[in-house]
Amino acid sequence: MQLEAEIRVDPARRADRFVERWNKLSGVADRAYVTGDVMARKSAQNEMAGMAKSLERDPQMESLLAARKVELGISIDTGRRLGAELAFNHGIDFGRGRGLAR
Repeated sequence: MQLEAEIRVDPARRADRFVERWNKLSGVADRAYVTGDVMARKSAQNEMAGMAKSLERDPQMESLLAARKVELGISIDTGRRLGAELAFNHGIDFGRGRGLAR
């Protein structure tokens, strides 16, 4: 319990946990895609979308993670905010489309 409190307070440890969780979910989504498990892939992508969207409310975390883009699977900088970049690079929809999705 004390470890969890320390992680919530220490921005660097929060960033480590974010990268670790993001990569785990990315792996789950990739494996689900390969096996054809649509529901598992959608579930993982929904969690990833929530994580990416949370960066909009946490500029400190976004700033720390900006230096770790490669670890998060971002190889080309497009100038987008990190949360939007994560969503774009991993094919995640934030739900703010043009109403064309099914």
